[in-house]
Amino acid sequence: MIHFIIDKDLDSSGEYWTHDGIIVINLAFISDPYELISTLLHEELHRCIEESGITTTEKQDHFIIPRLLF
Repeated sequence: MIHFIIDKDLDSSGEYWTHDGIIVINLAFISDPYELISTLLHEELHRCIEESGITTTEKQDHFIIPRLLF
């Protein structure tokens, strides 16, 4: 499930919450449609990595996800 919010007090444009599987996209930090698509794909890849059952760190995820996207 994806929730869209607008909150300038948060410091990220997207977040995947592992405890409930929700992706939150903060539109306050999205400046164009391509950034929205990239953020959605990034967070969805976090979900896919988690569902694979392989334990990874946030650092590992953020190393591989950009390489998978473009």
